[in-house]
Amino acid sequence: MTSSVGRNYARALFDLASETSSREAVEEDLRVARDALFGVREARGFLSNRLISRVTKKNLVRSSFEGKVDGRLLILLFLLIDRGRMALLGEVCEEFERLCRLARGVRKVTVYSAFPLGDEEKKKITRSLESRLGVRVELETAIRKSLIAGVIAESEGQEIEFSVEGQMKTLAASLLGR
Repeated sequence: MTSSVGRNYARALFDLASETSSREAVEEDLRVARDALFGVREARGFLSNRLISRVTKKNLVRSSFEGKVDGRLLILLFLLIDRGRMALLGEVCEEFERLCRLARGVRKVTVYSAFPLGDEEKKKITRSLESRLGVRVELETAIRKSLIAGVIAESEGQEIEFSVEGQMKTLAASLLGR
């Protein structure tokens, strides 16, 4: 889950990238920066170490990314270093990717099932969700062993129950007059 501060940084970068129609390039650059700076344990430790000066951290980022990534992203990285918020880089990247998906008319949906789904089942579920949500769906699947039958789809804080348990809850609520 993304914090409000992480969302604000991502929104600002998204708006800047949208002004110049460079969202896709910035999205890729942001992923590269996140993976390089947080995918390596030593780099993550270096950036989170309070004993290392901001100037030294910015020099590392500059030497690693200057001329290789969008200039606005470099400014964002410097800003995160100056404010002691480099730990938010993963959240900023996640939110930026979400904003880009929404701008493309795509929603990421995670479908939970009791067992692995086959390709044909995934296609049927994707078509059903696209019809119901009115957008293209980027489907991810996960196993939830507690499900008896059916699936649960989750996206953007919204949950859609296609399970026996969900139908039983709905039935119980209607019987109790809720």
